[in-house]
Amino acid sequence: MFVMKRLLLILILTFSLQSLSKADDIKDFEIEGMSIGDSLLDFYDEEKIKNLEKIDYPNSDKFYGIWLNTSTDKYDSYGFSLKKNDNKFTIYQLKGSVRMNFDKCMNIKKDIKKEIQESLQISSEQNYKSDYQNNLGESYSEVTDLVVENGSIRIWCENFDKNFEKSKYWTEALNVDASSEEYLNWLDNEAYK
Repeated sequence: MFVMKRLLLILILTFSLQSLSKADDIKDFEIEGMSIGDSLLDFYDEEKIKNLEKIDYPNSDKFYGIWLNTSTDKYDSYGFSLKKNDNKFTIYQLKGSVRMNFDKCMNIKKDIKKEIQESLQISSEQNYKSDYQNNLGESYSEVTDLVVENGSIRIWCENFDKNFEKSKYWTEALNVDASSEEYLNWLDNEAYK
């Protein structure tokens, strides 16, 4: 009887601790069910993907970007970075963006950050204000970078200078981005150099 109770206790503790453990890889993070390493073909038709305008980088064509407008409950558009000549359309970077005013965005950003911290092992966190190298007047973003195993998650709120907002038809937005380590290394060392 004692052995049976002890075995039951061990099983209960084992399953309890497993449910409390956090995921630790960028592939465990999802935006609307999509993750780094997934095939974009699992979510969109191949013809649709191929017909989207490609965003190229100045010094390397290893990766390219695409944007999809959407009508989901959470995001207005999705961005993806894919490898050239990959017929599986493997996702190396994905982003969700939703238009909203800056103050509302900052409140939601806190909630998203907390949710990520509760579900993933974060190895480092950096919070900062980006002024777009002063190229966009008084525009700036409030940014949080969360480093996880094999990648990084960035959450930011855009606050555009009103002159640029009107002339470029830009709107303030909340952005959530997950990037693989391979994509980030390429971006830092090849894409613009």
